[in-house]
Amino acid sequence: MAAETIIIQAPCNDCGRKTDHEVLKTHTKSFRGEEDYEWWKTSYRMIECRGCHFISLERSVTSWEDQQNDPPQTEYFPPPISRRFPSWIVELAMNVPIELDLPDLITEIYSALHANNRRLATMGARTLLDLVMTDKVTDVGRFDQKLDALEKEFITKKQRKFLEAALDVGHAASHRGHCPTAKQLDQVMDIVESILQQIYVLPNAATELKKSTPPRKKKAIIIPTRRQST
Repeated sequence: MAAETIIIQAPCNDCGRKTDHEVLKTHTKSFRGEEDYEWWKTSYRMIECRGCHFISLERSVTSWEDQQNDPPQTEYFPPPISRRFPSWIVELAMNVPIELDLPDLITEIYSALHANNRRLATMGARTLLDLVMTDKVTDVGRFDQKLDALEKEFITKKQRKFLEAALDVGHAASHRGHCPTAKQLDQVMDIVESILQQIYVLPNAATELKKSTPPRKKKAIIIPTRRQST
């Protein structure tokens, strides 16, 4: 008799959301403590997304201390992606100076995001903004001086306020051990991504669009001729 197919809901990194997963294999390990009532149970399930067929591992841990109605502590490997790379990351890599190593730094920031290392991701975002400003306006001094120079050529006053807010979170994480919430970090990354796209991606995109757009055809002007009087 064929085994029953078990379907569960789990996050899928390829689909970017929770989807139906089929349980392919299960394994459970149990442990006993020094006291008879002490026990731990770790359950492993290999699961496959029924949409894209991405395979991951679910690990759930329960113990005698858990209340009857408390859900088990569940982790997934690889961890669920909290934020996807922007769609224009390849264009960014093509348009930045190689010596800046921005793509590598961005990869490290997103790795910290996916691991929920919010302080590290915030510090990385601050470093990234500093490198971008130095690249565009050179090392003119303090952060506020770099923002002054950047505002003259690349950003508006409103965008400067956005950058100041993102940098303040980075300063707090670097110097005061501040840990932003997931929502706050997401907002920092929104600001960082928008600046990166504006400075390194959109100028070339606009140039290519201009080249590929056919010009408007000029209408011929017909000047009526006067009839000669007989």
